[in-house]
Amino acid sequence: MSSGFASFPQGPLGDFVGKLERELPKLPKQEAKVAQFILLNVQTIGPETGKSLAQRAGVSEITVGRLMRRLGYGGTKHLKQLLREQFTIGGPSISPSADIDSRMSQIMEAELSAVRTVFQQTDNEHWDRARRIVGSASRIYVTGFQSVRGLAEDFARRLSIARPKVQYLSPHDSMLGEWLDSDNSATKHECLVMLDVVPYANEGQALARIAKRQGRSLIVVSDEFCHWSAEIADACLYSPSNTGMFLESTLGLNATLALIVDHAANASTGEASKRLASWKKNARSLKLF
Repeated sequence: MSSGFASFPQGPLGDFVGKLERELPKLPKQEAKVAQFILLNVQTIGPETGKSLAQRAGVSEITVGRLMRRLGYGGTKHLKQLLREQFTIGGPSISPSADIDSRMSQIMEAELSAVRTVFQQTDNEHWDRARRIVGSASRIYVTGFQSVRGLAEDFARRLSIARPKVQYLSPHDSMLGEWLDSDNSATKHECLVMLDVVPYANEGQALARIAKRQGRSLIVVSDEFCHWSAEIADACLYSPSNTGMFLESTLGLNATLALIVDHAANASTGEASKRLASWKKNARSLKLF
């Protein structure tokens, strides 16, 4: 079982992926964006060129070449060679439906690939740590910023059905009043799950450092461009978001959050089933449905 972002047989591309994983925390910001994008999409970037890869990662083509040379390779041509060697023996891609126009077909494939990528990562060490943390934490705080705050709030509600003591945290609204009485003996059993995507909220990293300084575990759920979470978080869960639509896709993020809820429920199936039954009973009593 691979401890990295993707699993590959031994070979040149596997060596390249290993180098990317080891060097990612030390890379300059722009090169880290490229490395992150490659690691999360390595199963599907066979047709990419240096130019198209740079466009998808949101950097210049020079940055891609600089990253390759830093890792000891001969620029983007060497990357293309590695991909060609790997994917000439790979399986076929998803066939577009004849009932969907070409642009929608491309987006559909990218969306399906994003979800597939999320599931392919569930055997890596970050997901293993996230499962342990979510299953054992005495209390879980959830927060999200900007355009994904709604996703974070919905996730907090769903997670609270699967396990007890889940609380949405709004730093702006409460000024972290929830954390005023915290001491290390208690916070070492608590966890913060943070959802943040590009453009990253200024308060995100600050809040992450406060959580860690006070002793909490930290899980960051983010997109493929997030370069800072690996330096701080105990577990970094990534989801591809650049699928060709007008705004970045949240399909992969939803899949990631749904899997966390599922893992929390599976950590204590009996308790989770009781909570679900109680939730349904309360909903019926309120005549919500």
